[in-house]
Amino acid sequence: MAADDAVGESEHIKALIISTASALWEDKDALGTFLRVVRRSEGFAVLADTLEQGSVRPAKPSLYGVRSTEFDS
Repeated sequence: MAADDAVGESEHIKALIISTASALWEDKDALGTFLRVVRRSEGFAVLADTLEQGSVRPAKPSLYGVRSTEFDS
């Protein structure tokens, strides 16, 4: 049960990172600052590197199979 909670939390955080990177895409300074912070988080450095090296805005998290409940009412 605890493992399921950890996976769910990890997927939720991943969705937030992708959504935030997409929102900051036009402001490269802010995006760079955000991704430097993400790189300090254990387990998300590879995701930050991938997002920064991409040449197009990240797709919505749902494209990656990640479901965010952050804005569900």
